Amino acid sequence: QALLLFPLILVADSDSIRRSGLVAMFSANENLALRQHKRRVIEYVEDSIPEDALDMGTTVMVMQVSCKAPGCVPLETVICIVFPKLGTTEDLIPGLPESSTGGTYKTKVLLPLAQVTKDDVLDALSPCFKGGRRSTEKLYLGARDVMLAQIDQIMGENDLEGRKLMALYLKNCLKNE
Repeated sequence: QALLLFPLILVADSDSIRRSGLVAMFSANENLALRQHKRRVIEYVEDSIPEDALDMGTTVMVMQVSCKAPGCVPLETVICIVFPKLGTTEDLIPGLPESSTGGTYKTKVLLPLAQVTKDDVLDALSPCFKGGRRSTEKLYLGARDVMLAQIDQIMGENDLEGRKLMALYLKNCLKNE
C-alpha cells in the first residue's frame, strides 16, 4: 500500500516516512478531533453574532496556529469573523467598524483548540458581540499571566530569588523601551 505525500515522492509505508525525515502533521483521528473542536468554537462565535448578520454572509473562520518564537504559547486559537461588503455604512454589529466595511474582525485565544471553552471565546470577543467581554484590563492580565508562567518555567517555581531577578530585569527592559 503506497502513500503519495508530494507529487513526486511515493512512500511505501510509515517506516519509510520516518526514515525519509518527512513528518506527517496529524493522523486521521487527530484531524477529525481538530475539526470537531473547530466546529464547536465556530458555534460559540456564531452564537454571539446576530442572526441577520449571519444571513447576510458573515463568515466565521477558526484555526489552530503553532508558534515557535520565544515567549509564544506553543498552540493558540485564532478567530476571524469576515463581514460581507454590502455597500452601506450601517454596522451589521453596532459599534464594530469592520462589520460595515466588509472587513475582518480578528482575535485569538492563547490555548489549543481542544481546550477552548465558550467563556474563553466570550473573553476574546469585543463587547459589541452578544456576550463579548474583551477589555484592555483582561488583555493586560492575560499577558501578565503568560509572562509569569514563562518566568516559572525558566527559573523554576522554587527559585524565588531567580524569579525576582528575572522580573526586575524585564521591568527595566520595559522602562527603556
